[in-house]
Amino acid sequence: MADILQKLVFSVDLEDWFHGIELPFTQWSTYDRRLERGFYAIFNLLESHHVKATWFTLGWVAQHYPDFIKALHQAGHELASHTYSHEKVYNLTPAQFREEIKKTKNLIEDLTGKPIIAHRSPFFSITAKSLWALDILAEEGFKIDCSISPVKTWRYGISTCPDSIFQIQENKIIEFPVSRFHFLNKNWGIGGAYFRLFPYSFTCSGIKKRQKSKLPTIFYIHPWEYDPEHPKIKLHWKAKITHYTHLRKTYPRTERLIKEFEFVTLSNYISEYVKQYPLTTVRMQDLQD
Repeated sequence: MADILQKLVFSVDLEDWFHGIELPFTQWSTYDRRLERGFYAIFNLLESHHVKATWFTLGWVAQHYPDFIKALHQAGHELASHTYSHEKVYNLTPAQFREEIKKTKNLIEDLTGKPIIAHRSPFFSITAKSLWALDILAEEGFKIDCSISPVKTWRYGISTCPDSIFQIQENKIIEFPVSRFHFLNKNWGIGGAYFRLFPYSFTCSGIKKRQKSKLPTIFYIHPWEYDPEHPKIKLHWKAKITHYTHLRKTYPRTERLIKEFEFVTLSNYISEYVKQYPLTTVRMQDLQD
């Protein structure tokens, strides 16, 4: 049996450009939709290299672009939840969060006929103050979560989060946190803005170090990162840097990445991982800052 740690998960947060910059849900209709540009760029690239990914999908996207969901399902990709309105979990009440994930789960399952078992919250926003969301995920039938980050930023992160796959003791949710690499005395994530901000060699080296250290790795990206012409609006300087920097580098770097490493879907990775390695159990009270 091949070592699963020599493979990676390729994950996509399926959202449009205005979803990822904290614009109010009530204003979404005022912005131009451009999802098809980024979607087809990454979808066709993955298909041309026979790579199957896990697509964490907004319920809003499933509702407005059902053909995308059907195409992904028919092509053998994995669909997963990304909530409905892209609001940070810690800005929602438990009841609101439950409604968000139930609505999204139902929308996707109605389109694919396949159960949705994995979830990622917008902005990795299950933090120390929103761990209650993990219980709700378990109650609603989810088995895997990818919402916690060991990389601390102004938006997200839990400093005590393990840098590996683990299981929540209280509800049996399997957590695959953001994969990190170390540079300049700080931790950075494998994917997203970090993939664009730093030279490609940083991500590549980080992945190889993780493989050598026997650590699982998940890569994440967004369709709007493959659409460098999407509108530029006034943002806080941090958000502006992370959203708009080096967008033209995303596609060629992704092509290099999928030629250099082997990728599988999240559920396939987890299935093999639990067969090959003991699953660490973590109590929620230990996930603190």
